[in-house]
Amino acid sequence: MTTTTVERQKKIVEILSLLHQGGSFEQAKQMFDQSFDGIDVSEITAAEKALISSGLDPSEIQSLCNVHAAVFKGAINDIHRSNYEHEQPGHPIHTLKLENQVIQSLLVDEIMWVFSKIETGDWSLRQRLLAALEDLQNINRHYTRKETLIFSYMEKYGITAPPKVMWGVDDSIREALKSVIDYLKNEKAAINPLREKLEYIQTEIEEMIFKEEEIMTPMTLDVFTLEDWEKIARDSQDIGYAFIAEPLPWKASAAARASEQEREPQRLAAVQQAQANTAAIKEGMEIKNESIHEENEQYFDWESTGSEVNVVLPTGVLNLEELVSLFQVLPVDLTFVDKNDRVRFFSEGKNRVFPRTTSVIGREVINCHPPKSMHIVQQILDDFRAGKRTDADFWIDMRDRKIYIRYFALKNDQDEYLGCLEVTQDITDIQTISGQNRLLD
Repeated sequence: MTTTTVERQKKIVEILSLLHQGGSFEQAKQMFDQSFDGIDVSEITAAEKALISSGLDPSEIQSLCNVHAAVFKGAINDIHRSNYEHEQPGHPIHTLKLENQVIQSLLVDEIMWVFSKIETGDWSLRQRLLAALEDLQNINRHYTRKETLIFSYMEKYGITAPPKVMWGVDDSIREALKSVIDYLKNEKAAINPLREKLEYIQTEIEEMIFKEEEIMTPMTLDVFTLEDWEKIARDSQDIGYAFIAEPLPWKASAAARASEQEREPQRLAAVQQAQANTAAIKEGMEIKNESIHEENEQYFDWESTGSEVNVVLPTGVLNLEELVSLFQVLPVDLTFVDKNDRVRFFSEGKNRVFPRTTSVIGREVINCHPPKSMHIVQQILDDFRAGKRTDADFWIDMRDRKIYIRYFALKNDQDEYLGCLEVTQDITDIQTISGQNRLLD
């Protein structure tokens, strides 16, 4: 059996590389069984990160994500030492699992059951199936909450590969749901193509449930603090929930806090294990320092920097209360990204186009975007930094609304790059304006 950390990492990367080079699942499974009695979640994620850092496109890992899970299924060590607060209603993990139960039931007991009747030729159930699939699209809130909150804290502790891969799969599920709904609305829809689309969605969603509960959950329970979970629970309300009523408010009990103090050495050891895996990859696979530079970077301690003082600007002065109120009524959403490409501020309007929570503060901005658009965001930031351009404009259609997104490079008087301002606006109603509506009218 493979023993040392470096040897284990080499072997895991070798197994995953075999799969990505076209090797068979059976061969990979045999290699794993011969080399390992069990495996920790952090070892799998570190190996996937090694492949990404060495140049493999995250989408390639995404495409074989289910195969990875199948290779290691049944061998993942249940090592987390949580105090089981996550079993209490309102805890983000309890909420996630509750939503997954409803998702599973909607998939199997409604969607696939209705389709089984349609397979017999009863197309009178088409509208019922369509309604169920449109209801399933509420899974977007489940995924958005995970991507916006849980992924933020995973990155904080250096767990970066799983969020990139899982977000890519989430997006594939979103696109597949839209595709099957569009197909079912077509009167020429046929049984066999519909079956393929539905079976794909069922497989991908069920595999994602497995990854969330058997890989992501133990990993995060090992590493996150009770304070982390409290912030996630609080910020979850800003995004909303899928298929369930708003959970009861959750706060860690006094007993849980006492237990957390006792298990702090184990939590720190779990964090160090993730760092050790990264170090092992670097030593054994000769990965460059710059490809894993984010591992130990601490988040900006923004919450302790506020003060109730006047803000003196070149064109006037505002106190903190006035400044906050000003940002709340702006008809645009603002997000400021500093010169190191980390989010430092966003405006808190009443009707934001895209959800934002305070967990995003300090997060690397490219990780706030789906994997398929990361390279575009990075190119814009690199161009701003190099002075190749000063702005970039995009517009998209979203839920029958026209969304205008603009990026601006910020410079000081010495022409030094300070960061990027993102301005997002729903311009649907503006596009319908005609004639005049004068102040005197």
